[in-house]
Amino acid sequence: MRRALTMATVMSLAVLTGACSAEDEDAGTTPESSSQEESAENGDDAMQSGEEGMAVSDDPACQGFFAGQGTPLAERAATQRDVVGSGDDLDPVAFSEVTLLSGRLMTLAEEADEDHAALLERINAPFEEVNDAVVEEGTRTEDVIAIPDVDVSDSEAAQTELEEACAA
Repeated sequence: MRRALTMATVMSLAVLTGACSAEDEDAGTTPESSSQEESAENGDDAMQSGEEGMAVSDDPACQGFFAGQGTPLAERAATQRDVVGSGDDLDPVAFSEVTLLSGRLMTLAEEADEDHAALLERINAPFEEVNDAVVEEGTRTEDVIAIPDVDVSDSEAAQTELEEACAA
């Protein structure tokens, strides 16, 4: 009796597992096919970036800054430059966004050629200055983080120069 019950349970699980696997395979095929079709249709759009649809050269630094995955670094830099340029105090989340952006820009600058690296370092300068000041003050874990007044005009100019250099 016990053996028959165990065997029935095992058989039921095998049937259910097989049924779920077949559904997963069918469901997985459709999105892959449609995404491949979309990428084929949008092949020319792969080099497009930004709200204006700026064409970006295939230089890795340009692709990393203007295209990338998710929100492009160019857009994030402009947003965070507004935040930092206002001089308002930051909360820990806003400060972590500045820190993360600064780290991503430093990494991209290390991998870029000399000209692009110099521009990326200029873009990153106000974020690095804020990060260094907050770390020096030891206030990065507080609820309200005071930041120094930072001039962001050179960073903005450098981003414009990088846009021109990366335009295809």
